[in-house]
Amino acid sequence: MARKLKTVVLIGAFVSLLWLSACGSATPTATPTLDMNPFRTEVAATVFAQVTQDLALTPSATPLPSVTSTSTLTFTPTQASAATVLPPAPGVTVTVGTPGVSLVDLAEWVSQTVADDTVFEPGEAFTITWRLKNAGTSTWTIGYLLRFYTGNSFGAPTEVLLNQVALPGETISITVPMKAPTIPGNYRTDWVMSNESRSNFKQPVFLKIVVSFPSTPTRTATATTTPAP
Repeated sequence: MARKLKTVVLIGAFVSLLWLSACGSATPTATPTLDMNPFRTEVAATVFAQVTQDLALTPSATPLPSVTSTSTLTFTPTQASAATVLPPAPGVTVTVGTPGVSLVDLAEWVSQTVADDTVFEPGEAFTITWRLKNAGTSTWTIGYLLRFYTGNSFGAPTEVLLNQVALPGETISITVPMKAPTIPGNYRTDWVMSNESRSNFKQPVFLKIVVSFPSTPTRTATATTTPAP
């Protein structure tokens, strides 16, 4: 702003000198006339140089970019990666409580300590031991178990761990504490071997019992013989 004001003042001074010069030449005077040409030339050169410098220092206006219509952005959807489906754990193909069909885990019944159709009194406690043979190709670890499958559990735990190792071909004993129902009748309990993944074997084992009240002995009346007098 100051630079522009200085330029205007110099231009004004130059114009004023020209005007005074013109007026002086029109009026005759007896005194010697001062030669103003060198002075006017110097002033004009000074004004021209200052104007040129101001124009050089004045920054040129930068043209603003023209406003164009907003272009529509097109988004190309990328193909979503398919969810990775993990395969089920080996052997876990059978629901809980359902006999399996595995040919690796096989159990063969050998014997049991309580025979089928044994009679128990209502609520009587007893213990059964099943002898089972590892008839498959897998090794039964301590995580294998015998679990209740169907029927009446006779108050026993629903799962009994082996807590021992049985190689293929070996036989083990599994003992389960039980109690007879309190209502007389015929009952059955079915159990099945299961591996560490809770996948049941194919062959269940079972026990059938009879619950009955003990029979009361019948008293027999005896005839009394009165000796003859």
